[in-house]
Amino acid sequence: MSLSQQGSGKIPTSKTLRDEGPKNDHDDDRPYKKICRTSSSFVTSLPGDCLNLIFKCLETKDDRNSFGLTCHEWLRIQNNNHESLWYRNNYDPAGNYPKISPESLAIITCRLLIRFQHLKKLSLSRLPRITDFVTPQSQSFGSNVQSLSLDNCSDYCPDYSDKQLSLIFSWFPRLTYISLDSSDIADKGLDALAKCCSSLKTVDLQWCCSITDSGLSCLLQKCRELRSLSIIACSNITGVGFLGCARTLTHLEAGGCKLKPEGIRAIVSGGGLEYLDLKTPDWLAEVDQEGCIINTEAVIVISKGCPLLEELFLSNCEEVELQGWEAIGLNCKELESLFVMGCQKLCDMGLQAIWDGCDKLSELYIDREKHSCSSSALELFEHKKPGWMCLWP
Repeated sequence: MSLSQQGSGKIPTSKTLRDEGPKNDHDDDRPYKKICRTSSSFVTSLPGDCLNLIFKCLETKDDRNSFGLTCHEWLRIQNNNHESLWYRNNYDPAGNYPKISPESLAIITCRLLIRFQHLKKLSLSRLPRITDFVTPQSQSFGSNVQSLSLDNCSDYCPDYSDKQLSLIFSWFPRLTYISLDSSDIADKGLDALAKCCSSLKTVDLQWCCSITDSGLSCLLQKCRELRSLSIIACSNITGVGFLGCARTLTHLEAGGCKLKPEGIRAIVSGGGLEYLDLKTPDWLAEVDQEGCIINTEAVIVISKGCPLLEELFLSNCEEVELQGWEAIGLNCKELESLFVMGCQKLCDMGLQAIWDGCDKLSELYIDREKHSCSSSALELFEHKKPGWMCLWP
């Protein structure tokens, strides 16, 4: 590569310079050495926005990890682009998680949070408590974290108390997503979460059996931007805490809760639901005979209160009769997907009502045996719109 080529905007690599440089070690001119020094100086003096672009173009993990070895400025750029810490979704049933003492984890966590000021995702799931040491250092954190996972699906990890959770929530005021799956959070913790993180848009509370409608009401009233909420298997939720919820709530998973009729009316009070999952898992239905009963009256309320509904899960809702299916066909004009596995009272007339009324419906999931539809009716509808119906399993 010649000097004229360098001027064209291409930065010569060290290998090219070695190959094209003079072979005489005693040559005092040594132009390739000058080019090396010039190129190195040019690259390390690039402005921060250029270095950011370079870092974002790196394709491999090794390249990104070695980027900061160049100099302090490049290390700063690497740190600023580090957006995720210990973020993982995998669950190891064998419990093979890092065995680290709470004291060591606290020190490590504190130092990493101070170093990586631009983190967006942080997971503390299945890790020991970190509160005691980190608390006095928390004013040094970047507070840019938007996604926090505090799931507790392993016996290895102790649960956080409401007081400890309140402290943790105060570190991350810009949260938009939080997962507390299977944690011991109760109403006081939910109230603290709502006060500290009012910009939340997605909250996962499934299997949080200590929360009640009171805590849920605090969350919904103070987090007015909330869009998605999961309260699957929250056995102390009846639904009344949803009364007056914001129209921004478009996605709700509430299967396995003990919803009451007044709770169903409260759930639809916001009027913005587009996705509603009320299915009860088969294994949960077998062990909990006092769970939520979604019957004909409940479906009528849902269909009238959710005109924007696009996806509806009613699997294992065995008490829904013809009037319920007719209400869906009459009111749910935006419905695209309907799940009715295990709905034993779905009959030919109910199927016809859904077909006639739900013009946008493109997916109907129904099992092969637990329904009251005739085989001829199923075949007729499959013939009218191939691929519209999915027999399960």
